[in-house]
Amino acid sequence: MHPAPSVAALRFAELEARLGSRARALTARKWLFGRGALGGRITGLSAKPGAALLAEAPLPSFERVARQVAPDGTTKLALGFPGATVEAVMIPGRGRSTVCLSSQAGCTRACTFCATARLGFTRNLSAAEIVLQYALAAREAPADAPARNVVFMGMGEPLDNLDAVLGAEAVLMEPPYPRLSPAHVTVSTSGVVPGMKRYLREGRGRLALSLNATTDALRRELMPHTRTWPIAALLGAIREAQAEDPAKSVFVEYVLWDGVNDSDAEAAALVALLDGIAAHVNLIPHNPVAGLPFAPSPVARVRAFQKRLADSGRRTIVRWPKGAGIAAACGQLANQVPAASVS
Repeated sequence: MHPAPSVAALRFAELEARLGSRARALTARKWLFGRGALGGRITGLSAKPGAALLAEAPLPSFERVARQVAPDGTTKLALGFPGATVEAVMIPGRGRSTVCLSSQAGCTRACTFCATARLGFTRNLSAAEIVLQYALAAREAPADAPARNVVFMGMGEPLDNLDAVLGAEAVLMEPPYPRLSPAHVTVSTSGVVPGMKRYLREGRGRLALSLNATTDALRRELMPHTRTWPIAALLGAIREAQAEDPAKSVFVEYVLWDGVNDSDAEAAALVALLDGIAAHVNLIPHNPVAGLPFAPSPVARVRAFQKRLADSGRRTIVRWPKGAGIAAACGQLANQVPAASVS
C-alpha cells in the first residue's frame, strides 16, 4: 500500500506537473525548505494553486512538542506525528550545519547501549515525515552555517525502513532545491545485510556501519542481532560492493566504552578487519544514558586508539559529543523532554 501523496515527498517534476509551472514548483520548494513558517498556506503562491496542492498532497500532520537548545547551539526538536513522537537534531558547524534525522519512532533493534532501543518500536516514518524533520530542523541552523549535511542517525534503524529513507534522500538531494550533495548525506546502520546490499546498490549517499566490536562474541553482547548477521557478513557486503565499484567508500563507526572495546589490541584487530576496505573510521566516545552500565573511554584512551588506526594509514576522526546536555547526542534520543522545554 502506497502512502498518500504529500508536498514534502513529491519530486520536483511532480510539483511542476501539479502546479503547472516550474516557477510555482520552485516557490513551493522554497516555502518548504526556507526559513519562514510552515503553515496552511504556501507563501508566494496565489491562493488557488497553493490551496489545491495542499488539499491533494498535504504536509504530514505534525506538532512541535518541544524544542531544547544546548550551550553549544545544538537544537533538539521533539515532533509529534500521528501515533508517534520522534526527535530531530540540528548540530551547528563551521560554515555548515548537520541535521540528524529519525527514520522510525522507536527502533526495531535492541542495542544494549542505546536509549532509543529502550522505547521499543512504534512505527516506521513516511518519506514525507522524514523530509519534514529536515525542513523544520534546518530552520534552526545559523544563517552563516546552513544545514547542508544530513545524517540518518536518529531514532530507528534506517535500513528497516529503506523505501522511505530512499524517498526522503531523493527529495533532499534533488535540484534545484535543497540539492544536498550525496557526499553530505550519510545513512547509518547497525548492520542489516540485505538492506546494506540494497543501499549500496541504490542509495546515493554514504553508508555508515556501526561496528563497535572486533569479535562476534562481544558484538552479540552489545548488538544482539549480530547472531543473524555476523561481522564477516557485514564486511563482506561492503567488500562485494567495492569490488563492483572501487570508488564506493563507506564509514565505519566505532563507539568507545571504557574497558570494553578500547584497548590497543582492539585497535590492532580493527585495523586487520578493515584491511582492503575503503572506509573512514569515526570514533564516537560513548554518550552516557541513565541506567545503562557503560562509561565513555577517557580522552587519553580515545586519542591512543585513534593514533593506532591513523598510524596504520586509516583515516580516523573522533566525533566528540555535541548536545549531550539535552540528551541529543548519539544513542541518547529517547523522547525525554522536560516540561519547561515545550514551546
